[in-house]
Amino acid sequence: MPDIREVYGIFMRRVITGVLLGATVGSIEMAFFNHDFYHLLAAIVAGVVYMAAWVLLIDWFQLAGGRILLGAVSGLLAAIIWWAIAVSAENLFVTAAVAGACFGAAYAWSDQRMT
Repeated sequence: MPDIREVYGIFMRRVITGVLLGATVGSIEMAFFNHDFYHLLAAIVAGVVYMAAWVLLIDWFQLAGGRILLGAVSGLLAAIIWWAIAVSAENLFVTAAVAGACFGAAYAWSDQRMT
């Protein structure tokens, strides 16, 4: 059985990675697309949700379905969170869901290639 510090260390590294990725995406949205602070906040929260879902679905629960499919599900969850915070009034749910699922699957595919 792995040490509890090692297990939560992996989780915390993924969450910190999610914060950094979300902050980068949110900063790009603010700088280039003139979005407001809610887009930055939504991107950070979505990054954390994606990485936390990634650890839960793939590393801890080890669900069947493949890493790419579970990465897409994690991306879809993150997209729903992002949409709920940032653009719920703009009616872009489908766009956010598709983008989140595609990003999640792409990240899972690239992570799978590394291992």
